[in-house]
Amino acid sequence: MRIAVATTDGMVISKHFGKTPEFCVIDIDDVSWTWEIVERRENSPACREGEHDAAAFERSIDVVADCETVFVSRIGPHAKIALERRGKQVLEVFGFIDETLEKYIAYLKKRRPKKKHRDVMTEHPCFSDGSHGRRGRLHLPVCRSCNIQCRFCVRAQNGTEQRPGVSRGILSADGAVSTVAKALSLCPEITVVGIAGPGDALASPEALDVFRLVHEKFPDLIKCLSTNGLALPGKASALRDVGVRSVTVTVNAVDPFIADEVVSHIVYDGEAIRGTEAGRLLIARQLSGIHEVSALGMVVKVNTVLIPTINDRHVGDIAKAVKEAGASMHNIIPLIPRHELSHIPAPSCAELGRARETAGIYLKQFRHCQHCRADACGIPGESDFSSQLYGSRSMETFSHG
Repeated sequence: MRIAVATTDGMVISKHFGKTPEFCVIDIDDVSWTWEIVERRENSPACREGEHDAAAFERSIDVVADCETVFVSRIGPHAKIALERRGKQVLEVFGFIDETLEKYIAYLKKRRPKKKHRDVMTEHPCFSDGSHGRRGRLHLPVCRSCNIQCRFCVRAQNGTEQRPGVSRGILSADGAVSTVAKALSLCPEITVVGIAGPGDALASPEALDVFRLVHEKFPDLIKCLSTNGLALPGKASALRDVGVRSVTVTVNAVDPFIADEVVSHIVYDGEAIRGTEAGRLLIARQLSGIHEVSALGMVVKVNTVLIPTINDRHVGDIAKAVKEAGASMHNIIPLIPRHELSHIPAPSCAELGRARETAGIYLKQFRHCQHCRADACGIPGESDFSSQLYGSRSMETFSHG
């Protein structure tokens, strides 16, 4: 935001609005809350030796036309009303500029509405029951590698299967901004740009690079990242800095023995780790990461794949643990039998209902998940523009492992 200060030396707010020979123009960054003097503008005072010059008064108002707030040592009622009618805040203060701005910025921080949770919880179709079926999302498939191997997961490169881990290919970071622009032209209802695969969003640096580019061009869109959580600790500040406001973490167990039945191995610091050791490390880092990002104001949803005979009696423990870590929503989704767990049937509607009822004691349950692809585009359950968006685009291949 931009403010104007009536001063003669750029250090002290010392002049009457009608008598100041100059205005010091200052910009305040409402993200970092730093400020800098950007210009010192000459002013022809409207009040001279008891006379009031109406034309000079109008010119003084024009001098501060691009400023939201005007600081003066004093101001007459006529001038104050004239400025307020033009949407300016007028503050009468005598004192040093730096000390006054320190107090003013503290006031702005307290006054600023907390919009992050409200925006995500009302405009994200995967967080809000009200937005589901009305708002759209775009997934950018930029992540080629994964750092864990779930026993049910098979990543695939095709344009037909409707499930996570599937994409037509890998989108380059350079093509991300133009892809978002095209997606918005196809589906103006899109409110969310997400990165959800086909690998893990934090197993490689592409996601952060892409979010930075997209956020610079489309700051109003919600940025959403999905991850298994292994690499989440230590990333909270970086995610916030590139505009991410919602994070989905897939947590399928908070008991290392159950985790071992779900995950065959993890890759941490370049080493493949298996068994309960892998489970303990994965769970600890998932809960730590959830705590860190939620502490910085990001909304956290936890996805849990419901696997009959493995974690179906464990969902209450999962919900309780992630709630304590900082999650605000839970999405229990049915197993799609694949890979090592192809012999286990998907849970029935009754089993899914019981699991949600149990977990719902601790966390709000989201019940409209569509098992979206890593290159999904459109309104979930209503429209799909992914073939139009990505079908003719040249994309890189990726490993299916």
